[in-house]
Amino acid sequence: MEKKSFWLVGVITAGALSACASPGESAAWVCSASGLVNSHYAGGGTALIHLQGFSSGGNYPVTKSADGNVATGTTGNGTAFQCAKKQ
Repeated sequence: MEKKSFWLVGVITAGALSACASPGESAAWVCSASGLVNSHYAGGGTALIHLQGFSSGGNYPVTKSADGNVATGTTGNGTAFQCAKKQ
């Protein structure tokens, strides 16, 4: 019985991980930055940016381009980032 429950936990975990976005990618936006580990941006006023060397990410304000397709910002340590809307 233990083997079956362990296998089921492995399958559920693998499924949950495969549903996550790639580093720097969310459903409608792709973010990039030097040392980017993970990010999330949904088009609002802030982006979650997690950089190498930090245990977690932070939410940073963005400035959107006139056409609304690009959002740029700077993290607390001065690293510039950009999130572009997928076409």
